[in-house]
Amino acid sequence: MENEANHKAIADYLGDMVALESHIEEALDRQLEFKGKHPEAGAAIQQFHDMVKANRDALRAHQEQVGSTIGNPIAEAGSAVLGMAAGLIDKVRSEKVSKALRDDYTAFNLATVGYTMLQTTALALGDKTTAILAAKGLRGHAKAVQKINHIMPGVVVWELEQDNLTIANPNAADEVRTSLDKAWKETDQS
Repeated sequence: MENEANHKAIADYLGDMVALESHIEEALDRQLEFKGKHPEAGAAIQQFHDMVKANRDALRAHQEQVGSTIGNPIAEAGSAVLGMAAGLIDKVRSEKVSKALRDDYTAFNLATVGYTMLQTTALALGDKTTAILAAKGLRGHAKAVQKINHIMPGVVVWELEQDNLTIANPNAADEVRTSLDKAWKETDQS
């Protein structure tokens, strides 16, 4: 009974992550149009899309090996609501690249904590294969968050220029990148 309960706990977390990665991919599908608007952001979004799709496919393949469960109805409903909210926001907001990246940042942090939960559960219950898969997903999303931190200031300044606003400080993006790097280093918990 204990092994069956352990298996179900891991399968539930796997199902949650498959659903979350699927929702994130749907939002990124719509953002691929930004490639022509801002090349650096467009390239990043393409990388994010490829990473999320690869994560989802790896999770699905692993889920088939582990075996599926019906899953946790509360978690499934929560994942569906998050996916619908992300899709709704994506449809009603303006075509700003920075806002799309902001939404991606939020989704990637949600995925990061989801992978943290999956990895912890897998390690605690003795499933090293799932733990390794979760660690890979965690690293990919953490890298994506760092990428957004790096490109966001430049995208915001570019959008301000596109809106014909006068840029008083041409070094603003570089100054914010430096500030972001400093903030992350100063608040490191290790």
